[in-house]
This record gives sequence, C-alpha cells and structure tokens, in this order.
Amino acid sequence: MQAATKVVFNTVVLYAKIIVSMTIALVSVPLVLKALGVSDYGLYNLVAGVVAMLSFLNNSMTVSSQRYMSVAMGSNDENRINLVYNTSFFLHLIMGCIIVIILECGTPFIGRLNIDSTRIESAEIIYQFLVLSTFCKIISVPFDAIINAHEDLLVFSIIELLDSVLMLLLAVGLQYLPGDKLIIYGFGVALIAFLNYFLKYGWTLFSYKKYRIHLKKYYKDLVSKEMFGFAGWNLFGGLATIGRNQGVAVVINMFLGTIANAAYGVANQINGVLSHFTTTFQKAINPQLMKSEGMNNRERLIRISFVSSKYSVLALCFFAVPFIIEMDDILSIWLKDNIPPFTQELSCYILLLSIVHQFSAGIMSSIQAVGKIRDYQITMGLILLTNVPLSYVIIKAGYPIYYATAVFVVMEVISLIIRLYFAKNLVNMRPWDFIWLVFVPVLITIVPSVMLCIIPHLFISFLWMRLIVTFAVFILMYILFAWKFALDYSFKDLLKNKAKYVICSCCGRRNNK
Repeated sequence: MQAATKVVFNTVVLYAKIIVSMTIALVSVPLVLKALGVSDYGLYNLVAGVVAMLSFLNNSMTVSSQRYMSVAMGSNDENRINLVYNTSFFLHLIMGCIIVIILECGTPFIGRLNIDSTRIESAEIIYQFLVLSTFCKIISVPFDAIINAHEDLLVFSIIELLDSVLMLLLAVGLQYLPGDKLIIYGFGVALIAFLNYFLKYGWTLFSYKKYRIHLKKYYKDLVSKEMFGFAGWNLFGGLATIGRNQGVAVVINMFLGTIANAAYGVANQINGVLSHFTTTFQKAINPQLMKSEGMNNRERLIRISFVSSKYSVLALCFFAVPFIIEMDDILSIWLKDNIPPFTQELSCYILLLSIVHQFSAGIMSSIQAVGKIRDYQITMGLILLTNVPLSYVIIKAGYPIYYATAVFVVMEVISLIIRLYFAKNLVNMRPWDFIWLVFVPVLITIVPSVMLCIIPHLFISFLWMRLIVTFAVFILMYILFAWKFALDYSFKDLLKNKAKYVICSCCGRRNNK
C-alpha cells in the first residue's frame, strides 16, 4: 500500500507539472511558428528536429541506468547503487562523445538537403547547437536515473517545469529580438538544455551525499561491461526510433520541401505534448516495476507491467481521442491562418500511433527489467527503420504524406505482437492475460465513449459549442466507463480512501476555524 501511495503521489505531482507544461507548449508553438515563418519552422524541424526526438533517446538511455539502480535498490545494496551511479556516468560520458563525433561527421550532408541556398549557413549553425543540446541531454541521464530510482519526482517536475517556462520566454522573445530568429531559437534551446543538466547535477550533488562520482575507484568493475552492453542495445533502440522519425522527415523534405516538414513538425509537437501524460505515469511506476526484479518477484513485475500498459493507454486516450475527433477545429483555433498543408491528417495518424504504442509500455519495461535485450532491440530496431524505405516508396508513388504515418500505425501493431512474443519468452508473460486484462478493458472504455461523443460532433455546427460539448461528452462517458470496466478494485479503493482523507481534512480545517 505504501508503494501504491507513493506511485499515486508522484503521478499527481507529475500530472500537475504536465498540465502546466502542456499549456505553455500550446502557447509557445504558434508564437515560434509566427516568428520564424512556416518555411524556417519547417527547416528547424528538419535540421534540429532531433531535439524534439531526443526524449526517445533520453528515455531509452535513462531506463538503462534506472534499471540497474532500481534493481540494486530492490536488493538494498547501497554500495552497488554507488557503483551503478559511477559506471553510468562514465558510460554516458563516453556515449556522449561518440555521438557528438558521429553528428559532426554528418555536417557536410546538410548542404545536400532540399533547403533554400540562402539558409544553408543558418542550418549549419543550428546543427551545431543541436550537437551541444544532444551532449547535455546524454550526460544528464545518470542524474535523471538516480532521481527516478529514488522516486523524488517532485524535484524532477520542478526542473522540467522551469524548462517549459524558459521555452515560453524564448518564444515570446523571438517576437522582438533582432537578427536571424532561427539561429537565436537554436541557441536558446541549447542554452536551456545546458541549464537543465546543471540543475540536475546540482540536485544529485546536494541531495544524495552518500553517492559520489569516483571514476578511478569504479570504472574497472565488471558491472560496467554488463551496463555497457545493456545501455548500448538501448541506445540502438533509441537511435532506431530517431532514425525512423527523422528519416521520414528527410524523405518528406526530398520530395516536398520545408513547408511539408513544418506540418510534420507541428504534428510531432502535438503528439509530444499529449504523450507527456503517459511518460509521466511510467516515470512514477517504473521504479516499482524495476525493483520487483531486484526482489526476484516476477509475478509482481508482470502485474505492474499490465497496470503500466493499461493506465498509459487510458491516460493518453483521455486527451488524444477528443483531439483526433476535433483536430480540424483545434488547429484552426490554435494556429489560425498558419496551418501547413496536411497537418490535420498527420497529427491524427501520429496520435493514433502513440495510442497503439502505449499498449507496449509495460511490456517494454518488463523486458528492460529482466535485462536480456539484445535480440529484442535488434528486432524492434529493424522494424522501426523499415518505415523509412516504405515512406520513400509511398511518397515517390505520389500518395499524400500522411499515408507514410498510416504505415507507422500498421508497423506499430506488428511491433506490439512481436513484443508480446519476447515478453512470453523472457518474462513468462502470457499474451492471453495481456489481452484480457489490458486490451479488453481499454477497448470497452474507448469505443462507447467515442460513439457517444460523435453525435454532437456531427450535429452541432457552431465551432466553439461543438468543441466544448464533444469534449464534455467524451470526458464524462470516458470516466464512467473507465471506472466501471477498466480501473482495478484496489486502485478504486485507494482513490476513494484518498478522496475521503482530503474531504475529512478540509472539513476538519473548517471546523477548527
């Protein structure tokens, strides 16, 4: 019960942060789009779009360190946690340097992209800021991991929220600062990434005094070989995800130019904002899942992985499904006359991709917890990268660009089936249990909620009224169906007890007054 309470507290804290961050991001994107213009915004998303995709890389690498830290904490071995902390820092310092070298080798290829010749120099400068941002994010991974492993997510939320506020200030400042706004934006993003690293390092130094970096003492230990292998394969998986997203961005640029990249960039921005709700829940629950492996409690691990998958999908669908239904109206209100072509279709398909992907959330974490990931990462990486040649064929054949993202969804369904196969072999997770305990409750919650909210969407003509009523009907029905069919009895009891506690506390304060 104590573990469940901590998960609920961390989830509430992170969700509060995400709601504020999402609001800030929704305000920032149109400001940046207006300041840069559609073409330069598309150029930024093409050349420096990896910054937006670094969350995939950062999350996959954080899992590597967090897995070992949480397993060690599950066995109550403080010396081993310190060992993991040091080897993790050493590992990511080396990885950061290697990736910087690889990125620098790619600098000459920028001039070969479909970019206006007058903007190539700006693109090359932005690329260097991207390299700096990438390095800062990679070497901050050990500090992310130790904060997550200790489940101190209030501090994590405050630091991430500061990032969002600074991004908003940068977006506002672009409206007034003189000079090349594209370069200023790239510099600002890099500066914020550096500040994020500095704050996380400072917190770990201040808060976890028993953990210190002593590379000479720890770098020869055998666990470094194990962690190098694990983190290396996780890195491969993260790079495959980036390769898919940015590879398709390059394919789009080859045929359709930077304006089409702007549509793809806006779609990914929307998806990134809404996906925070699921990654937030996973940050809160993954330490408990990983610790289950350290306790040698495989049954608990599987149970938590099902909870992670189910609630990750439910959390995302709560926001994403009404967005998909009302995407046209939302974009017209949000971006007004600056909507790049095909933004609506791309946004809907990418959100659908994320919904399907969240069914795999707990499965992926359970495989990560066990640690045998080489064959899994190779298989999944190859499937992800297959999207790039498929997108090339589709766009070259003359189909609209959103057909490429429709292929993403199909390939993600295939990926889910393959992940279930690996989980069955590595974790002894039974696919039928997953279908019955995760897929069926989610389906029973979503389908009737969508059918009911479609009615106002089809029959109300006034934009704002249609938007409000559609969202209200969906949210109300979604909560009712989720409470009845999707939430576990233990979780409902926990929520009831917390609600009673809050109500009693408020009543007690009033009586005292």
